[in-house]
Parts: sequence; structure tokens; C-alpha cells
Amino acid sequence: MSETQTERINEKLTICRRTRSTRRQAHIRLSNGERHRFSTGKTEFEEAKEEALKQYYTADFKQKNKLPPSTRKFRRVAEFAKQRMQEELDSGGGRVVFKDYITAIDRYLIPFFGNKSGASIKVSDLKDFDAWRTEKLGRRAAHSTINTHNPALNRVLDKAEMRGWITSSIRPSLVNKGKSADSRGSFTDEEYKFIYTKMRTWFKNAHRQNTRETREVLRNYILFLANTGVRHGTEALNLKWKNVSWFEKDGERYLSIYVSGKTGGRELIARDNTRDCLDRQRDPNADLANMTFDEVLAAKIDDNVFKTRSGSVVTLYNLARSFKAFLREFDMETGSDGKVRTLYSFRHFYAMLTCLQLFFQRVQPRLDLHPNVHSIS
Repeated sequence: MSETQTERINEKLTICRRTRSTRRQAHIRLSNGERHRFSTGKTEFEEAKEEALKQYYTADFKQKNKLPPSTRKFRRVAEFAKQRMQEELDSGGGRVVFKDYITAIDRYLIPFFGNKSGASIKVSDLKDFDAWRTEKLGRRAAHSTINTHNPALNRVLDKAEMRGWITSSIRPSLVNKGKSADSRGSFTDEEYKFIYTKMRTWFKNAHRQNTRETREVLRNYILFLANTGVRHGTEALNLKWKNVSWFEKDGERYLSIYVSGKTGGRELIARDNTRDCLDRQRDPNADLANMTFDEVLAAKIDDNVFKTRSGSVVTLYNLARSFKAFLREFDMETGSDGKVRTLYSFRHFYAMLTCLQLFFQRVQPRLDLHPNVHSIS
């Protein structure tokens, strides 16, 4: 397309107008050799020249001071970063932790940084964010929380730097001065027995259907955590039926479970009673109800284990909320040591019983302390 008018302002700036446009464009060459083309938005030559010179000096100043020639709002860059991570997850690649990064971006980073320019985020903004996050959480963020938020923020800044919307020289460095996580409370053997006994009927008392369904899954979920030591959250909730299988050794049959989460993939051997809670979890699934437990495992079905009767995967938030309601109702929120109990406490409970089992097997090799000390059917 030919240009009807071109005028060279200086060796680094040229004004031109194309045949099909009334507004004039500017072509500039910065001191580092980079070339940029932009519309002045003006139709008159003198006005276009004035605007072009203004943008030229601004762009040249930014280049000399290692500033990006253009920038974008944090919200827009964050959406690009989220989209990229989701695409990797959808394609079967990516890391499991990307889900946590996306959640952190939606719940924390965009609400605070959303309307800021990506190139304008400074150390003082990070301090303000930390104070805002503390107020939002009602406490200082733990190291583990910040170790999720910082990489999520870095993913956004990486995307901005890759697009030229921020430069490394003005990019803030992230640090973790979070509170060291306190060890979570556990349960005594008697408390554990009380929990799984009450859970048999407790879910029926809920007035709303979705609450009843969540609590029904919660019962099996708790028993699964307590008998496998699997981490609550991503590791447990990502479990699919194809990840559960039987294997035999020395004439004995064992339940093998493959999980993937915080530390990557790992295989573990579940305690005997785990079969019962998993089989109960199979029954509400309309696609599996007419199959036996062994048939489901043999079929290697690519479907989540912890789903409600309505067919949706139960959420981390709903499980935690329902369990907190249970602990509050029966005055079990804290233990005798004053530590708060959560669903993570069952990992501690599992570890405690495993240690006790190993100890008593050394002292009394014939003593079968666990897993058959309680019936959890």
C-alpha cells in the first residue's frame, strides 16, 4: 500500500500517511537500533509531528533507562499466564501445582494487582500486598502459602517480560518471610473411632442436598486419608479409579494406589480396610453402580474417585468446610495440646499409628496393632 505523504523529521523519526487512512503514522528508530511504528491519531501534519516527537522522546527515554516501550495492566497479563498454564494442563502436560497457581492468581493476585501496570509494580507494592493478604487471611501467611503465591506471580511477570511489557531491570525480587507452619493437631485412637462412627449417620442430618452429598463423600474421604497417609487436597482429590489396583505377593493380595501431588508421583500400599471406603465411594457413581469393586479396578476407569451422587468432583473447600462443621458440633476443633485439627491431621494420625505399629512389632512381633484394630465398614 503506497504512502501519499512522507516527511523525515530527523534521522530517527519519519511521519507518513497511507492512502486509505486519514490519520498519520510515525516510524521511529531508537538509539539501540530497534524500530517502532505507531499511529499518532492525528490527521493534520503539524499535530501528528508534535505527537510523534512526544512519543519518540518518551520511547527513547524508556530505552535508555531500560524501561519497556509499552506495558499492560496486570489483569490482562495474568489472564495470558493463566491461559498458558491451563492449556498445558489440558494437554496432559504441565505441573499439578499449576492448578494452585491459577487459584492464587484469581483469589489474590488479580484482586490486588489487577488494575496496576505490570511495569509499575515495585517492592513497596509487594509489601502492601503482604499486608492486604494478612488482613484477608486473618493471620500471617505461612511459608507454604507464599511458596504458592510467589511462583504464581513470577509466572505472570515472566509472561510480561517475554512480551516486552516489563524489563528485568525493573522487575521486583520476591522473598518469602512467611510464618513457619505450625504442626497440625492429630487425633487419638478413641477420637478417630468416634469420628468414623458418627460419620455413618451424620451426613443424613443435613438439610440441603449438596451438603448431604458432600458429607457422604467426606466419610469415605476421611477413612481413605487415615488408612493411606495420602495428602489431603490435590494428591487425594486427583485420585482416579485407574490409579487403584490389586497386586499379589507371597499369596497375599494388596491394594496399590498411585497418587500425584506436591512431591510428584508415588505409589503406596493401603491398609486392608481402605477397600471398604473405596467400594462405598463407588456405589453412588451411576456409571459404576452396576459393577463390582474388582470389576471397576480391572477396567482401569479414567474417572475421579471422590465424586458426589450428583456426579461432580467434590471440592477441597466444601470438604474442609463440612469437616470444620463436624469438629465444631462435637467440640473437637482443638486437641489436648491446643493445636487446631484439620483434614491434614489424618496424615499425622496415619504416621503416628505407623510408628506405633513398627514399635510394637519390634517389642511383640505377634501383636497386630493396626490396621484391623477398628472396623470401619
